[in-house]
Amino acid sequence: MADFTVIFKSLAPLAAAGFGTCDEAVAAEWAATQNRYPRRDVAALPPARQLEHWCVDQAFHAIGQPGLRIAHNAEGKPEAIDRPEIHVSIAHHSTSDGCWAAVACNENLIGIDVEAERDQLQRIAPRFLSESERAALGTAPAELAAAWAIKECMFKAFGPALDFRTDLKVEWSGMESAEASGVAGHVRGREGRYRLAQLQMAGGHAPVWVALGPVRD
Repeated sequence: MADFTVIFKSLAPLAAAGFGTCDEAVAAEWAATQNRYPRRDVAALPPARQLEHWCVDQAFHAIGQPGLRIAHNAEGKPEAIDRPEIHVSIAHHSTSDGCWAAVACNENLIGIDVEAERDQLQRIAPRFLSESERAALGTAPAELAAAWAIKECMFKAFGPALDFRTDLKVEWSGMESAEASGVAGHVRGREGRYRLAQLQMAGGHAPVWVALGPVRD
C-alpha cells in the first residue's frame, strides 16, 4: 500500500505539502529504480529514510515536477540538476506511521519547512528566539512550532551562514493574523513575507505547521 495526501498547495511560489504512508516493500522497490536522486544510493538507506525520499518524490509529482532530478551541494542544500535557474527547497518530518513532506520550487530564493507541535520547543526556544520574540510568541507549542518553521524557511533560502537567534527575526502579531496574511520575517534586516498553514491528518497526529517563503504579498 502507498498513499500520499496533499494538504497544502501553492501556485506562486510552486509548493506542496502532505502526509504519506508506504509499505516497506513498495518503498524499497521505488528506491531501487528511482531517478529523483541520481547521485544518492536511496536503495541502501534504511526503510524510514526510503519513505522520506518517496514522500518527497510524491510532493514533487503534486506540483507537476515528475522528472525534476535533485542533488545536494556540499552544504546539504537541494539543487535541481538540470534546472540551475530555479531554486528548490525540501522538508520532511517522520512519525510512527508515516511521513510529512513538503517541496517548493521558485525562480527566486525559497524555503519551505514542516514542524510538529512538540513540548521540546519550549526548552530550546532561547536558542532560536530572541527575548523580544519569546515575549511576543509566548510558550504555546503552536506558536513555537510556527516560529521555528518560519526561521527554517529563512535559513534554507538565505543560509547557511546565519544564526537563528541573532540573524533571523520573526514579527509575530498573533496566530490568526499569521494564518490569514502571513508573517513578516527579517534576515539580517532584509524583510520578507512568509505564509503559514496548519496541516492536520486523522489518527491522532500532533498538529504540524508548514511555512513557505519569502513570498510576494
